[in-house]
Amino acid sequence: MHFHRYRSRLLTAAAVTVVAAGSGVVTALAAHAAAPGCGVAYSVASQWQGGFTANVTVTNLGDPLSSWTLTWSYAGGQQVTQAWNATVSQSGSDVTARNASYNGGIGTNGTASFGFNGSWNGSNPAPASFTLNGTTCTGAPVTGTSTSPPGGGPTTPPPTTRPPTDNPDWGRALPPAGAPHSHAYHIVAAADGTGYTPKAGECSREIHARYWAYGPDGKVYPTWHPARDPSGCAFGHEHGDDPRTSDLYGTAGWPPFGYTSEVMLDSMPESSHRHEDHVGHKVLAVNNSNVIQGDNGTSFFPPQGPTVATCDILLKFHQGTHSPDAFSNNVHELLLDQRCTATNGGQVTEARYSAMIPLGRAGGFSPSECPGFGGQFVNVQPAVPADSPSDTRSLGRLITEPGCVQAIREGRTHNDPLYPNPVPFTVSDMDDFWFSDVQVTGSGLSFRIAPLFYVVNPSRYYDPSQPNRLGRIVDLCYTDLAGGSSCDQVRQVTQQTGQRVAWDDPRSPFKGTLREFRPGTFTVQNSGPTTVYTDVYGRNAATAPFAGSIQQYFAGSGGSALYVRGSTKDYGANSADQIHAPN
Repeated sequence: MHFHRYRSRLLTAAAVTVVAAGSGVVTALAAHAAAPGCGVAYSVASQWQGGFTANVTVTNLGDPLSSWTLTWSYAGGQQVTQAWNATVSQSGSDVTARNASYNGGIGTNGTASFGFNGSWNGSNPAPASFTLNGTTCTGAPVTGTSTSPPGGGPTTPPPTTRPPTDNPDWGRALPPAGAPHSHAYHIVAAADGTGYTPKAGECSREIHARYWAYGPDGKVYPTWHPARDPSGCAFGHEHGDDPRTSDLYGTAGWPPFGYTSEVMLDSMPESSHRHEDHVGHKVLAVNNSNVIQGDNGTSFFPPQGPTVATCDILLKFHQGTHSPDAFSNNVHELLLDQRCTATNGGQVTEARYSAMIPLGRAGGFSPSECPGFGGQFVNVQPAVPADSPSDTRSLGRLITEPGCVQAIREGRTHNDPLYPNPVPFTVSDMDDFWFSDVQVTGSGLSFRIAPLFYVVNPSRYYDPSQPNRLGRIVDLCYTDLAGGSSCDQVRQVTQQTGQRVAWDDPRSPFKGTLREFRPGTFTVQNSGPTTVYTDVYGRNAATAPFAGSIQQYFAGSGGSALYVRGSTKDYGANSADQIHAPN
Protein backbone atom coordinates (compact mmCIF):
# COMPACT_ATOMS: atom_id res chain seq x y z
CA MET A 1 0.00 0.00 0.00
CA HIS A 2 1.37 3.40 -0.97
CA PHE A 3 0.35 6.88 -0.06
CA HIS A 4 2.05 10.04 -1.19
CA ARG A 5 3.34 11.97 1.77
CA TYR A 6 5.17 15.28 1.97
CA ARG A 7 8.89 14.88 2.56
CA SER A 8 11.38 17.48 3.80
CA ARG A 9 15.11 17.43 3.17
CA LEU A 10 16.95 16.01 6.17
CA LEU A 11 17.20 18.50 8.99
CA THR A 12 20.61 19.14 10.52
CA ALA A 13 21.61 19.66 14.13
CA ALA A 14 18.19 18.47 15.32
CA ALA A 15 16.51 21.68 14.17
CA VAL A 16 12.74 21.66 13.80
CA THR A 17 10.22 24.37 12.91
CA VAL A 18 6.90 25.13 14.55
CA VAL A 19 4.62 27.66 12.83
CA ALA A 20 2.05 29.31 15.09
CA ALA A 21 -1.35 29.35 13.40
CA GLY A 22 -2.23 32.64 11.79
CA SER A 23 0.73 34.49 13.33
CA GLY A 24 3.58 33.85 10.92
CA VAL A 25 5.82 33.32 13.94
CA VAL A 26 8.28 30.48 13.55
CA THR A 27 9.95 28.80 16.51
CA ALA A 28 12.23 25.78 16.67
CA LEU A 29 12.52 22.83 19.03
CA ALA A 30 15.94 21.14 19.10
CA ALA A 31 16.48 17.65 20.42
CA HIS A 32 19.17 16.96 22.99
CA ALA A 33 22.51 15.91 21.49
CA ALA A 34 22.49 12.59 23.32
CA ALA A 35 21.05 9.66 21.37
CA PRO A 36 18.30 8.81 20.89
CA GLY A 37 17.20 12.19 19.57
CA CYS A 38 14.39 13.56 17.45
CA GLY A 39 13.08 16.58 15.65
CA VAL A 40 9.50 17.45 14.83
CA ALA A 41 8.37 20.01 12.25
CA TYR A 42 4.77 21.10 12.90
CA SER A 43 3.14 23.64 10.59
CA VAL A 44 -0.40 24.88 10.03
CA ALA A 45 -0.73 24.78 6.26
CA SER A 46 -4.05 26.60 6.25
CA GLN A 47 -6.62 27.86 8.71
CA TRP A 48 -10.24 28.92 8.40
CA GLN A 49 -12.99 29.77 10.85
CA GLY A 50 -13.22 26.85 13.25
CA GLY A 51 -10.82 24.57 11.39
CA PHE A 52 -7.27 24.06 10.18
CA THR A 53 -4.95 21.68 8.31
CA ALA A 54 -1.60 20.78 9.88
CA ASN A 55 1.42 18.89 8.55
CA VAL A 56 3.98 17.14 10.76
CA THR A 57 7.43 15.80 9.84
CA VAL A 58 9.26 13.56 12.30
CA THR A 59 13.08 13.35 12.02
CA ASN A 60 14.89 10.50 13.79
CA LEU A 61 18.32 11.58 15.08
CA GLY A 62 18.95 8.39 17.02
CA ASP A 63 19.14 4.68 16.20
CA PRO A 64 16.84 3.34 13.43
CA LEU A 65 13.21 2.88 14.46
CA SER A 66 10.87 0.11 13.33
CA SER A 67 7.80 1.93 14.67
CA TRP A 68 7.08 5.28 16.22
CA THR A 69 4.60 7.05 18.45
CA LEU A 70 4.49 10.84 18.63
CA THR A 71 2.61 12.62 21.41
CA TRP A 72 1.81 16.24 22.18
CA SER A 73 -0.74 18.37 24.01
CA TYR A 74 -2.92 21.23 22.84
CA ALA A 75 -3.36 24.30 25.01
CA GLY A 76 -6.21 25.88 23.05
CA GLY A 77 -8.79 23.10 23.11
CA GLN A 78 -8.08 21.99 19.53
CA GLN A 79 -9.46 18.65 18.35
CA VAL A 80 -8.05 16.42 15.62
CA THR A 81 -10.90 15.45 13.30
CA GLN A 82 -9.23 13.53 10.45
CA ALA A 83 -5.68 12.32 9.80
CA TRP A 84 -3.73 10.72 6.97
CA ASN A 85 -0.47 8.73 6.90
CA ALA A 86 -0.78 8.09 10.66
CA THR A 87 -3.34 6.82 13.16
CA VAL A 88 -4.17 9.76 15.44
CA SER A 89 -6.23 9.56 18.61
CA GLN A 90 -7.00 12.17 21.25
CA SER A 91 -7.96 12.12 24.91
CA GLY A 92 -8.75 15.55 26.27
CA SER A 93 -5.89 17.80 25.22
CA ASP A 94 -3.43 14.90 24.75
CA VAL A 95 -2.86 13.70 21.17
CA THR A 96 -1.16 10.45 20.11
CA ALA A 97 -0.03 9.75 16.53
CA ARG A 98 1.15 6.26 15.60
CA ASN A 99 2.80 5.27 12.35
CA ALA A 100 0.76 3.72 9.55
CA SER A 101 1.62 0.21 8.35
CA TYR A 102 3.82 1.57 5.56
CA ASN A 103 5.89 4.32 7.31
CA GLY A 104 6.92 2.83 10.65
CA GLY A 105 10.59 2.42 9.78
CA ILE A 106 12.70 5.57 10.15
CA GLY A 107 16.47 5.27 9.78
CA THR A 108 18.97 7.55 11.48
CA ASN A 109 18.44 11.07 10.09
CA GLY A 110 15.39 9.74 8.26
CA THR A 111 11.93 11.32 8.29
CA ALA A 112 8.27 10.36 8.29
CA SER A 113 5.42 12.76 7.61
CA PHE A 114 1.69 12.87 8.23
CA GLY A 115 -1.08 15.42 8.25
CA PHE A 116 -4.46 16.06 9.77
CA ASN A 117 -7.45 18.35 9.89
CA GLY A 118 -8.52 19.84 13.19
CA SER A 119 -11.00 22.18 14.81
CA TRP A 120 -10.36 25.17 17.04
CA ASN A 121 -12.42 27.73 18.93
CA GLY A 122 -10.97 31.04 20.04
CA SER A 123 -7.29 30.41 19.36
CA ASN A 124 -5.06 27.82 17.72
CA PRO A 125 -1.61 27.89 19.36
CA ALA A 126 1.01 25.39 18.21
CA PRO A 127 2.02 22.62 20.65
CA ALA A 128 4.82 23.58 23.03
CA SER A 129 6.70 20.26 22.77
CA PHE A 130 6.60 16.76 21.28
CA THR A 131 7.66 13.34 22.52
CA LEU A 132 8.80 10.57 20.16
CA ASN A 133 8.84 7.05 21.60
CA GLY A 134 9.27 8.50 25.08
CA THR A 135 12.01 10.99 24.17
CA THR A 136 11.06 14.65 24.49
CA CYS A 137 12.19 16.95 21.66
CA THR A 138 12.83 20.29 23.42
CA GLY A 139 15.03 23.38 22.98
CA ALA A 140 15.13 27.15 23.10
CA PRO A 141 13.23 29.09 20.41
CA VAL A 142 15.19 30.40 17.44
CA THR A 143 14.38 33.97 16.37
CA GLY A 144 13.47 34.90 12.83
CA THR A 145 10.94 33.64 10.32
CA SER A 146 13.05 31.33 8.16
CA THR A 147 12.08 27.66 8.02
CA SER A 148 15.69 26.67 7.21
CA PRO A 149 17.62 24.93 10.01
CA PRO A 150 20.65 26.62 11.64
CA GLY A 151 22.99 24.54 9.47
CA GLY A 152 21.70 26.31 6.39
CA GLY A 153 20.51 23.19 4.55
CA PRO A 154 17.36 23.85 2.53
CA THR A 155 14.03 22.30 3.43
CA THR A 156 10.91 21.73 1.36
CA PRO A 157 8.09 23.53 3.20
CA PRO A 158 4.66 21.98 3.37
CA PRO A 159 1.77 23.44 1.34
CA THR A 160 0.68 26.89 2.45
CA THR A 161 -2.88 26.74 1.13
CA ARG A 162 -5.88 24.68 2.08
CA PRO A 163 -6.30 21.65 -0.22
CA PRO A 164 -8.63 22.51 -3.11
CA THR A 165 -12.09 21.01 -3.16
CA ASP A 166 -12.64 20.89 -6.93
CA ASN A 167 -10.77 19.37 -9.85
CA PRO A 168 -10.97 21.55 -12.96
CA ASP A 169 -8.85 19.00 -14.85
CA TRP A 170 -11.27 16.11 -14.21
CA GLY A 171 -10.76 13.53 -16.96
CA ARG A 172 -7.87 15.44 -18.53
CA ALA A 173 -4.90 15.37 -16.16
CA LEU A 174 -3.42 13.47 -13.25
CA PRO A 175 -3.41 14.98 -9.73
CA PRO A 176 -0.79 17.61 -8.95
CA ALA A 177 2.58 16.37 -7.79
CA GLY A 178 2.52 16.24 -4.00
CA ALA A 179 -1.23 15.73 -3.64
CA PRO A 180 -1.81 13.00 -1.03
CA HIS A 181 -3.47 9.88 -2.44
CA SER A 182 -6.18 7.84 -0.78
CA HIS A 183 -5.97 4.08 -0.71
CA ALA A 184 -8.91 3.90 -3.12
CA TYR A 185 -7.06 6.08 -5.64
CA HIS A 186 -3.81 4.22 -5.26
CA ILE A 187 -5.31 0.88 -6.22
CA VAL A 188 -6.67 2.28 -9.51
CA ALA A 189 -3.67 4.45 -10.39
CA ALA A 190 -0.58 2.51 -9.30
CA ALA A 191 1.21 0.27 -11.77
CA ASP A 192 0.61 -2.69 -9.48
CA GLY A 193 -2.90 -1.58 -8.50
CA THR A 194 -5.77 -4.04 -8.36
CA GLY A 195 -8.64 -1.60 -8.76
CA TYR A 196 -8.49 -1.25 -12.52
CA THR A 197 -6.87 -3.80 -14.80
CA PRO A 198 -7.83 -3.02 -18.39
CA LYS A 199 -8.45 -5.75 -20.93
CA ALA A 200 -6.82 -5.57 -24.34
CA GLY A 201 -8.13 -2.53 -26.20
CA GLU A 202 -9.59 -0.83 -23.12
CA CYS A 203 -8.50 2.54 -21.71
CA SER A 204 -5.09 2.52 -20.08
CA ARG A 205 -4.62 2.81 -16.33
CA GLU A 206 -3.17 6.28 -16.85
CA ILE A 207 -6.33 7.47 -18.64
CA HIS A 208 -8.48 6.02 -15.88
CA ALA A 209 -6.36 7.78 -13.25
CA ARG A 210 -7.29 11.17 -14.73
CA TYR A 211 -10.78 10.85 -13.26
CA TRP A 212 -10.29 11.93 -9.67
CA ALA A 213 -11.64 14.29 -7.04
CA TYR A 214 -10.55 15.77 -3.73
CA GLY A 215 -12.22 14.34 -0.63
CA PRO A 216 -13.15 16.27 2.53
CA ASP A 217 -9.71 15.37 3.91
CA GLY A 218 -7.85 16.94 0.99
CA LYS A 219 -6.78 13.58 -0.43
CA VAL A 220 -7.24 12.44 -4.00
CA TYR A 221 -9.99 9.87 -4.63
CA PRO A 222 -11.32 8.10 -7.71
CA THR A 223 -14.70 9.39 -8.79
CA TRP A 224 -17.36 8.99 -11.45
CA HIS A 225 -16.28 8.66 -15.05
CA PRO A 226 -18.20 7.88 -18.26
CA ALA A 227 -18.20 4.36 -19.66
CA ARG A 228 -16.06 5.65 -22.54
CA ASP A 229 -13.29 8.24 -22.54
CA PRO A 230 -13.57 11.09 -25.11
CA SER A 231 -10.58 9.54 -26.88
CA GLY A 232 -12.87 6.64 -27.79
CA CYS A 233 -11.57 3.87 -25.56
CA ALA A 234 -13.93 2.07 -23.16
CA PHE A 235 -13.30 1.29 -19.49
CA GLY A 236 -15.38 -1.90 -19.46
CA HIS A 237 -17.40 -0.79 -16.40
CA GLU A 238 -19.77 2.02 -15.47
CA HIS A 239 -20.61 4.04 -12.37
CA GLY A 240 -24.21 5.01 -13.11
CA ASP A 241 -25.47 8.57 -13.55
CA ASP A 242 -23.28 11.58 -14.26
CA PRO A 243 -23.31 13.59 -10.98
CA ARG A 244 -23.22 16.84 -12.95
CA THR A 245 -26.80 16.23 -14.08
CA SER A 246 -27.99 16.60 -10.48
CA ASP A 247 -29.42 19.84 -9.12
CA LEU A 248 -27.38 19.05 -6.00
CA TYR A 249 -24.04 18.84 -7.77
CA GLY A 250 -23.19 22.47 -7.02
CA THR A 251 -23.22 21.62 -3.32
CA ALA A 252 -22.10 18.00 -3.37
CA GLY A 253 -19.49 18.03 -6.15
CA TRP A 254 -17.82 14.86 -7.34
CA PRO A 255 -18.39 11.88 -5.00
CA PRO A 256 -15.08 10.65 -3.53
CA PHE A 257 -15.27 6.87 -3.94
CA GLY A 258 -13.97 5.16 -0.80
CA TYR A 259 -13.86 8.20 1.50
CA THR A 260 -15.51 6.37 4.39
CA SER A 261 -13.06 3.49 4.05
CA GLU A 262 -10.23 6.01 4.27
CA VAL A 263 -11.57 7.31 7.57
CA MET A 264 -11.55 3.72 8.85
CA LEU A 265 -7.98 3.28 7.59
CA ASP A 266 -6.75 6.41 9.34
CA SER A 267 -8.62 6.11 12.63
CA MET A 268 -9.43 2.46 13.35
CA PRO A 269 -7.33 -0.67 13.97
CA GLU A 270 -6.54 -2.81 10.95
CA SER A 271 -9.05 -5.45 12.03
CA SER A 272 -11.79 -2.85 11.54
CA HIS A 273 -10.83 -1.75 8.03
CA ARG A 274 -13.18 -2.22 5.07
CA HIS A 275 -12.09 -1.67 1.46
CA GLU A 276 -14.40 -2.07 -1.54
CA ASP A 277 -13.56 -2.70 -5.18
CA HIS A 278 -13.61 0.22 -7.57
CA VAL A 279 -16.17 -1.01 -10.10
CA GLY A 280 -18.93 -1.44 -7.50
CA HIS A 281 -19.36 2.30 -6.87
CA LYS A 282 -22.67 3.36 -8.47
CA VAL A 283 -24.20 6.88 -8.70
CA LEU A 284 -27.88 7.81 -8.80
CA ALA A 285 -28.89 11.35 -9.83
CA VAL A 286 -32.61 12.17 -9.93
CA ASN A 287 -34.19 15.63 -9.97
CA ASN A 288 -37.79 16.41 -8.97
CA SER A 289 -38.79 12.89 -7.99
CA ASN A 290 -42.47 13.04 -7.04
CA VAL A 291 -43.52 11.74 -3.63
CA ILE A 292 -47.12 10.50 -3.74
CA GLN A 293 -49.43 10.76 -0.77
CA GLY A 294 -49.98 7.35 0.84
CA ASP A 295 -47.01 5.69 -0.90
CA ASN A 296 -45.12 3.40 1.47
CA GLY A 297 -43.18 1.39 -1.10
CA THR A 298 -45.05 -1.88 -0.61
CA SER A 299 -46.38 -1.94 -4.17
CA PHE A 300 -44.32 -2.20 -7.35
CA PHE A 301 -46.07 0.83 -8.83
CA PRO A 302 -46.79 4.02 -6.85
CA PRO A 303 -50.41 4.63 -5.86
CA GLN A 304 -52.64 7.19 -7.52
CA GLY A 305 -52.82 10.37 -5.50
CA PRO A 306 -51.58 13.93 -5.07
CA THR A 307 -47.90 14.81 -4.99
CA VAL A 308 -46.92 15.87 -1.47
CA ALA A 309 -43.25 16.66 -2.13
CA THR A 310 -40.56 16.63 -4.78
CA CYS A 311 -37.06 15.41 -4.03
CA ASP A 312 -33.63 15.81 -5.59
CA ILE A 313 -31.32 12.86 -5.00
CA LEU A 314 -27.60 12.45 -5.60
CA LEU A 315 -26.25 9.32 -4.00
CA LYS A 316 -23.34 6.96 -4.43
CA PHE A 317 -23.73 3.41 -3.19
CA HIS A 318 -21.33 0.50 -3.41
CA GLN A 319 -23.03 -2.62 -4.69
CA GLY A 320 -20.87 -5.16 -6.46
CA THR A 321 -22.90 -8.05 -7.90
CA HIS A 322 -19.99 -9.96 -9.46
CA SER A 323 -17.90 -11.13 -6.51
CA PRO A 324 -18.41 -13.19 -3.33
CA ASP A 325 -18.00 -10.09 -1.15
CA ALA A 326 -21.69 -9.56 -0.37
CA PHE A 327 -22.22 -13.18 0.66
CA SER A 328 -20.83 -12.31 4.11
CA ASN A 329 -19.84 -8.62 4.17
CA ASN A 330 -22.87 -6.51 4.99
CA VAL A 331 -21.45 -2.96 5.33
CA HIS A 332 -21.19 -0.87 2.17
CA GLU A 333 -20.47 2.80 1.53
CA LEU A 334 -23.32 5.26 1.03
CA LEU A 335 -22.68 8.90 0.11
CA LEU A 336 -26.09 10.58 0.17
CA ASP A 337 -27.20 14.09 -0.75
CA GLN A 338 -30.99 14.48 -0.72
CA ARG A 339 -33.26 17.50 -0.56
CA CYS A 340 -37.06 17.34 -0.45
CA THR A 341 -39.46 20.25 -0.79
CA ALA A 342 -43.07 19.94 0.37
CA THR A 343 -45.65 21.06 -2.18
CA ASN A 344 -47.79 22.58 0.57
CA GLY A 345 -45.85 25.40 2.20
CA GLY A 346 -42.50 24.67 0.55
CA GLN A 347 -40.84 23.26 3.68
CA VAL A 348 -37.39 21.87 2.87
CA THR A 349 -35.68 18.91 4.51
CA GLU A 350 -32.14 18.02 3.52
CA ALA A 351 -29.47 15.46 4.41
CA ARG A 352 -25.83 15.12 3.41
CA TYR A 353 -24.75 11.83 4.88
CA SER A 354 -21.64 9.66 4.42
CA ALA A 355 -21.29 6.31 6.16
CA MET A 356 -20.72 2.61 5.92
CA ILE A 357 -24.30 1.39 6.18
CA PRO A 358 -25.22 -2.15 7.30
CA LEU A 359 -27.59 -4.11 5.10
CA GLY A 360 -28.93 -7.01 7.12
CA ARG A 361 -26.87 -9.28 9.32
CA ALA A 362 -23.13 -9.68 9.11
CA GLY A 363 -21.70 -13.00 7.96
CA GLY A 364 -24.42 -14.08 5.55
CA PHE A 365 -27.53 -13.22 3.54
CA SER A 366 -31.09 -14.37 2.81
CA PRO A 367 -32.55 -15.85 -0.41
CA SER A 368 -33.86 -13.48 -3.06
CA GLU A 369 -37.33 -13.52 -4.67
CA CYS A 370 -36.42 -16.80 -6.34
CA PRO A 371 -37.54 -18.98 -4.57
CA GLY A 372 -39.03 -16.51 -2.02
CA PHE A 373 -38.18 -13.22 -0.36
CA GLY A 374 -36.28 -13.38 2.90
CA GLY A 375 -36.10 -17.10 3.57
CA GLN A 376 -33.85 -18.73 6.13
CA PHE A 377 -30.60 -16.84 6.76
CA VAL A 378 -27.60 -18.38 4.97
CA ASN A 379 -24.60 -18.18 7.30
CA VAL A 380 -21.48 -18.07 5.13
CA GLN A 381 -18.40 -16.92 7.07
CA PRO A 382 -17.27 -14.13 9.43
CA ALA A 383 -17.69 -10.70 7.92
CA VAL A 384 -14.85 -8.30 7.12
CA PRO A 385 -14.43 -6.33 9.26
CA ALA A 386 -15.26 -8.75 12.03
CA ASP A 387 -16.86 -6.00 14.13
CA SER A 388 -19.34 -5.00 11.39
CA PRO A 389 -22.66 -3.90 12.90
CA SER A 390 -25.85 -5.62 11.77
CA ASP A 391 -29.11 -4.13 10.55
CA THR A 392 -32.02 -6.10 11.99
CA ARG A 393 -34.84 -3.76 10.92
CA SER A 394 -34.73 -4.44 7.18
CA LEU A 395 -34.66 -7.55 4.97
CA GLY A 396 -30.94 -6.97 4.37
CA ARG A 397 -29.20 -8.50 1.37
CA LEU A 398 -31.30 -10.95 -0.65
CA ILE A 399 -29.16 -12.97 -3.08
CA THR A 400 -30.03 -15.99 -5.19
CA GLU A 401 -28.70 -19.38 -4.13
CA PRO A 402 -29.21 -23.08 -5.03
CA GLY A 403 -32.80 -22.96 -3.78
CA CYS A 404 -33.59 -20.78 -6.80
CA VAL A 405 -32.01 -23.29 -9.19
CA GLN A 406 -34.19 -26.00 -7.66
CA ALA A 407 -37.30 -23.81 -7.92
CA ILE A 408 -36.63 -23.23 -11.62
CA ARG A 409 -36.10 -26.96 -12.19
CA GLU A 410 -39.38 -27.75 -10.43
CA GLY A 411 -41.30 -25.19 -12.50
CA ARG A 412 -42.38 -23.18 -9.47
CA THR A 413 -44.20 -19.91 -10.18
CA HIS A 414 -44.33 -16.42 -8.77
CA ASN A 415 -46.45 -13.30 -9.15
CA ASP A 416 -44.92 -10.77 -11.49
CA PRO A 417 -46.60 -7.31 -11.41
CA LEU A 418 -46.17 -7.06 -15.17
CA TYR A 419 -48.30 -10.17 -15.81
CA PRO A 420 -51.89 -10.95 -14.72
CA ASN A 421 -51.20 -14.59 -13.84
CA PRO A 422 -48.37 -16.36 -11.99
CA VAL A 423 -45.35 -17.10 -14.20
CA PRO A 424 -42.59 -19.73 -13.81
CA PHE A 425 -39.22 -18.74 -12.40
CA THR A 426 -36.36 -18.67 -14.93
CA VAL A 427 -32.62 -18.05 -14.81
CA SER A 428 -33.44 -14.44 -15.79
CA ASP A 429 -35.16 -14.00 -12.40
CA MET A 430 -31.97 -14.44 -10.34
CA ASP A 431 -31.97 -10.90 -8.90
CA ASP A 432 -30.32 -9.07 -6.00
CA PHE A 433 -32.36 -6.99 -3.52
CA TRP A 434 -30.42 -5.03 -0.91
CA PHE A 435 -32.41 -3.33 1.86
CA SER A 436 -31.20 -1.17 4.72
CA ASP A 437 -32.71 0.92 7.50
CA VAL A 438 -30.40 3.69 8.67
CA GLN A 439 -31.11 5.92 11.66
CA VAL A 440 -29.08 8.74 13.19
CA THR A 441 -30.23 10.24 16.46
CA GLY A 442 -28.84 12.95 18.69
CA SER A 443 -29.86 15.98 20.67
CA GLY A 444 -32.81 17.36 18.71
CA LEU A 445 -32.00 15.12 15.71
CA SER A 446 -33.86 12.19 14.18
CA PHE A 447 -32.80 11.09 10.70
CA ARG A 448 -33.90 7.96 8.88
CA ILE A 449 -33.46 6.54 5.42
CA ALA A 450 -34.60 3.03 4.44
CA PRO A 451 -33.34 2.48 0.88
CA LEU A 452 -33.65 -0.39 -1.61
CA PHE A 453 -30.94 -1.22 -4.13
CA TYR A 454 -32.27 -3.72 -6.67
CA VAL A 455 -30.15 -5.29 -9.45
CA VAL A 456 -32.01 -7.24 -12.13
CA ASN A 457 -28.99 -8.76 -13.91
CA PRO A 458 -26.20 -9.63 -11.45
CA SER A 459 -23.40 -11.81 -12.81
CA ARG A 460 -23.09 -14.10 -9.78
CA TYR A 461 -25.12 -16.21 -7.40
CA TYR A 462 -24.23 -18.16 -4.27
CA ASP A 463 -23.13 -21.73 -4.98
CA PRO A 464 -21.28 -23.43 -2.09
CA SER A 465 -20.06 -26.17 -4.44
CA GLN A 466 -17.94 -23.70 -6.47
CA PRO A 467 -14.58 -22.09 -5.62
CA ASN A 468 -15.19 -19.04 -3.40
CA ARG A 469 -18.86 -20.18 -3.38
CA LEU A 470 -19.19 -18.16 -6.59
CA GLY A 471 -21.60 -19.35 -9.27
CA ARG A 472 -21.89 -17.59 -12.63
CA ILE A 473 -25.48 -17.08 -13.76
CA VAL A 474 -24.57 -17.09 -17.45
CA ASP A 475 -23.32 -20.67 -17.09
CA LEU A 476 -26.85 -21.76 -16.14
CA CYS A 477 -28.01 -20.69 -19.61
CA TYR A 478 -26.17 -23.74 -20.94
CA THR A 479 -28.11 -26.17 -18.76
CA ASP A 480 -31.62 -27.63 -19.12
CA LEU A 481 -33.08 -24.89 -16.90
CA ALA A 482 -35.72 -22.48 -18.20
CA GLY A 483 -33.62 -19.47 -19.12
CA GLY A 484 -35.96 -16.61 -19.88
CA SER A 485 -35.21 -13.62 -22.07
CA SER A 486 -31.63 -13.05 -20.88
CA CYS A 487 -30.61 -16.63 -21.58
CA ASP A 488 -32.28 -16.35 -24.97
CA GLN A 489 -29.76 -13.62 -25.80
CA VAL A 490 -26.87 -15.77 -24.61
CA ARG A 491 -27.94 -18.80 -26.62
CA GLN A 492 -28.45 -16.68 -29.73
CA VAL A 493 -24.83 -15.45 -29.52
CA THR A 494 -23.63 -19.04 -29.22
CA GLN A 495 -25.73 -20.12 -32.21
CA GLN A 496 -24.30 -17.29 -34.32
CA THR A 497 -20.66 -17.60 -33.28
CA GLY A 498 -20.26 -21.14 -32.00
CA GLN A 499 -18.71 -19.65 -28.87
CA ARG A 500 -19.84 -20.04 -25.31
CA VAL A 501 -20.41 -16.66 -23.63
CA ALA A 502 -18.14 -16.20 -20.60
CA TRP A 503 -19.22 -14.43 -17.43
CA ASP A 504 -17.01 -11.39 -18.24
CA ASP A 505 -17.91 -11.18 -21.93
CA PRO A 506 -19.55 -7.85 -22.94
CA ARG A 507 -22.13 -9.92 -24.82
CA SER A 508 -23.40 -11.44 -21.57
CA PRO A 509 -26.52 -9.65 -20.29
CA PHE A 510 -25.60 -10.62 -16.70
CA LYS A 511 -23.36 -7.71 -15.70
CA GLY A 512 -25.16 -5.68 -13.00
CA THR A 513 -26.16 -2.75 -15.19
CA LEU A 514 -29.98 -2.93 -14.89
CA ARG A 515 -30.69 -1.29 -11.54
CA GLU A 516 -33.56 0.17 -9.56
CA PHE A 517 -32.29 2.42 -6.77
CA ARG A 518 -34.91 3.70 -4.34
CA PRO A 519 -33.87 6.11 -1.57
CA GLY A 520 -37.06 4.86 0.10
CA THR A 521 -38.28 6.15 3.45
CA PHE A 522 -36.79 9.56 4.24
CA THR A 523 -37.24 11.56 7.45
CA VAL A 524 -35.37 14.54 8.88
CA GLN A 525 -36.36 16.11 12.19
CA ASN A 526 -33.65 18.45 13.44
CA SER A 527 -34.09 21.25 15.96
CA GLY A 528 -30.37 21.44 16.75
CA PRO A 529 -27.24 22.37 14.77
CA THR A 530 -27.28 21.39 11.11
CA THR A 531 -23.67 20.17 11.26
CA VAL A 532 -23.31 16.90 13.13
CA TYR A 533 -20.40 14.48 13.53
CA THR A 534 -20.72 10.70 13.63
CA ASP A 535 -18.45 7.69 13.43
CA VAL A 536 -18.09 5.78 10.16
CA TYR A 537 -21.29 3.82 10.87
CA GLY A 538 -23.41 6.90 11.63
CA ARG A 539 -23.30 6.30 15.38
CA ASN A 540 -22.31 8.48 18.35
CA ALA A 541 -23.74 11.69 16.89
CA ALA A 542 -22.12 14.78 18.39
CA THR A 543 -22.03 18.51 17.71
CA ALA A 544 -18.21 18.65 17.88
CA PRO A 545 -15.74 16.62 15.78
CA PHE A 546 -13.85 13.76 17.36
CA ALA A 547 -11.09 11.38 16.24
CA GLY A 548 -12.39 9.27 13.36
CA SER A 549 -15.56 11.32 12.90
CA ILE A 550 -17.31 12.25 9.66
CA GLN A 551 -19.05 15.59 9.20
CA GLN A 552 -22.75 15.24 8.36
CA TYR A 553 -25.48 17.78 7.56
CA PHE A 554 -29.18 17.58 8.49
CA ALA A 555 -31.55 20.51 7.99
CA GLY A 556 -35.28 21.02 8.44
CA SER A 557 -38.05 19.25 10.29
CA GLY A 558 -40.52 17.54 8.00
CA GLY A 559 -43.84 16.04 8.94
CA SER A 560 -44.59 12.40 8.16
CA ALA A 561 -42.02 10.20 6.47
CA LEU A 562 -41.64 10.52 2.69
CA TYR A 563 -41.20 7.53 0.38
CA VAL A 564 -38.87 8.43 -2.49
CA ARG A 565 -38.90 6.16 -5.54
CA GLY A 566 -35.69 7.13 -7.33
CA SER A 567 -35.41 5.53 -10.76
CA THR A 568 -34.82 2.37 -12.79
CA LYS A 569 -32.31 2.37 -15.62
CA ASP A 570 -30.18 0.03 -17.70
CA TYR A 571 -26.69 1.54 -17.64
CA GLY A 572 -25.47 -1.04 -20.14
CA ALA A 573 -28.05 -0.36 -22.83
CA ASN A 574 -25.45 1.03 -25.25
CA SER A 575 -23.52 -1.96 -26.59
CA ALA A 576 -20.79 0.36 -27.89
CA ASP A 577 -19.76 0.99 -24.26
CA GLN A 578 -18.52 -2.62 -24.07
CA ILE A 579 -19.47 -2.95 -20.40
CA HIS A 580 -18.86 -6.35 -18.89
CA ALA A 581 -18.54 -8.01 -15.51
CA PRO A 582 -16.87 -7.28 -13.18
CA ASN A 583 -18.95 -4.15 -13.02
